[in-house]
Amino acid sequence: MRPILIACAALLLANLTPACAQSTIVRAAGGDRTSLGVGDIVPLSPSSAEKIAQIKLVEHPGYRTPLHVHERTDESFYVLAGSLTFHADGRTITLGPGDYVFIPRGTPHAQGNLTASDTVLLTTLVPGDFAAFFRARAELVRTAPPEHPDYGARMRALGKDHDIKLLGPTPF
Repeated sequence: MRPILIACAALLLANLTPACAQSTIVRAAGGDRTSLGVGDIVPLSPSSAEKIAQIKLVEHPGYRTPLHVHERTDESFYVLAGSLTFHADGRTITLGPGDYVFIPRGTPHAQGNLTASDTVLLTTLVPGDFAAFFRARAELVRTAPPEHPDYGARMRALGKDHDIKLLGPTPF
């Protein structure tokens, strides 16, 4: 738990103005759960948060990202349940509940759920405007779910609009 507190404190204190204009409470049974087709998200910070955003991300079994990079977004994952396979810096590791990974902007990486059960993550994004990608992706899967022939091309275009540069296929 200590690395999370230190990382969050550092991110928030780096800019002494508030990250959000209001306090936010999301109850465990509440929240605005939205399907991504290959998982779900529950936003934990207001959609207007520009400096930092947190979401609960559920990755379904078999989900994998391609190798990609964010040029202006720092990203972190804290595993709440299940396991996350993560690749960066030439190595692949599997994280379990209580494990944490911080991915600084400019770091090529990929992640996925290689198990038979859901993986639940607390995801932190700095700046917070990257969370708009997940909202746009949820809208995309309503009209073109992952099995739709246009899904891949539309996801690539969406990524270009939201600080995701694809570098290659998934490494696992």
